Amino acid sequence: MLHGDAHATGLPRASFDLATARLVLVNVPGPEQIVAEMVDLVRPGGMVALHEADYVSNLCDPPLPAWSRLMQALETYASINGIDLFIGRRVPRLLRDVGLVEIQTRPLISLHPLGYWRRMILWQFVQNLRERLIAQKVLAEAELDDLSAALKRHLEDPDTLVVSHLYVQVWGRKPAQ
Repeated sequence: MLHGDAHATGLPRASFDLATARLVLVNVPGPEQIVAEMVDLVRPGGMVALHEADYVSNLCDPPLPAWSRLMQALETYASINGIDLFIGRRVPRLLRDVGLVEIQTRPLISLHPLGYWRRMILWQFVQNLRERLIAQKVLAEAELDDLSAALKRHLEDPDTLVVSHLYVQVWGRKPAQ
């Protein structure tokens, strides 16, 4: 297994038929650099394909103030750390900006029923970021605990509708030289 930095992989230029990533750009600063690196790695005629999230449609019904507050906290955290939670909508443009052609886009969205593992994704994501949210003073520990408990109860309610992020699959071809 090779571990490295997606911004500068050190891999041989123009030597791959395909460079692909799933849910990378939505989690890191500098997505433009990663896309440029991917394009540099593929040979002329090669493809770059991405599957990215856009938080535009991430919601629940009935509405829950704890959901809204935690989403606001995640947006604040993302902003502080240079992360774009709405990168999905920008990916086609990012590929165009680096010169890819024949760009195709496919949107995906789903509902997460009770028992489906992705239903708890917001709660799990908040738990994963817990120490960072507190350390960066995005949320106080007591507020985070209260919000997390309220969110978990709401997501465990079979009458709560949970709508996923918008996922955007985008691919394009590097022009032949």
